[in-house]
Amino acid sequence: MQLAVCAGAAPCALARPAPAAGALTRVAARPAVRSAKQQCRRLTVLRAAAETSNGTSAAAVPEPVVKIDNEKDPFATIVSIQYGDRLGELLDTVNSLKALGLNIRRAKLKSASEHKFYVTDARTSEKVIKSAKLEEIRLTILNNLLQFHPESGEQLAWGTPAARAAVVTRDLDPTAPLGKRPRSIQTQIEVREHESGSHSVLLVNTVDRPGLLTDIVRVLKDISLNVVSAEVDTIGRNAVDRFNLTYHGEPLSEPMSQLAINALQYYLSQGEVEKEWSESY
Repeated sequence: MQLAVCAGAAPCALARPAPAAGALTRVAARPAVRSAKQQCRRLTVLRAAAETSNGTSAAAVPEPVVKIDNEKDPFATIVSIQYGDRLGELLDTVNSLKALGLNIRRAKLKSASEHKFYVTDARTSEKVIKSAKLEEIRLTILNNLLQFHPESGEQLAWGTPAARAAVVTRDLDPTAPLGKRPRSIQTQIEVREHESGSHSVLLVNTVDRPGLLTDIVRVLKDISLNVVSAEVDTIGRNAVDRFNLTYHGEPLSEPMSQLAINALQYYLSQGEVEKEWSESY
């Protein structure tokens, strides 16, 4: 009997033993025997499906991290991407960034663990400072990640329906019982004056979703705050954003700081309520 050995699996029988002498055989009626490669591929797919159903593969999915920094480099916006050891060369991401009207001045590739791109606006050769453009960069990278690594959707708050239904913040009690958890959003907002005394720094830590950055900037502008610059970090399901703000060219006073916190808390809580209401119908 001919055998084919698959990696990590028991031998796969490719052909049945020859019939005994005198037995009637009807070769024409028997289906064609699959090749060893087809048999091994089928076993691999079945094994992967079984592991996913048991949760072993899902647990091994790394957490996507996308960071956009406008402070560390004086001449370029730094875009950092991390996704375990699965990044590869990211040629699709490079082409997508160029399609957004960006110049990639240089890049740092740390094997397959972290890639950094130093980008500027192709028209002005300056940093990318507009919130809408920063959000477009972030979503382009995440959408590319979802396209080429569909499993990453389980680690993003809006990646898959299952992920959206299980949105929880990173600081929840890890010893809580397993099972369906209630939808929760624990938004953390802080405003403090920068050590230079020239502006205030707003820190927002909340559950991520598409368009979050531009919506936050709109809320800040509605209360007459000037957004000098923004730093955007997407860490799995969480968005950790930093904004440098001024009010009439000065750092925010205590009443203005509290107003900004209250406005954002109200907006983010309202957005979550509306989302739950729309998903219930």
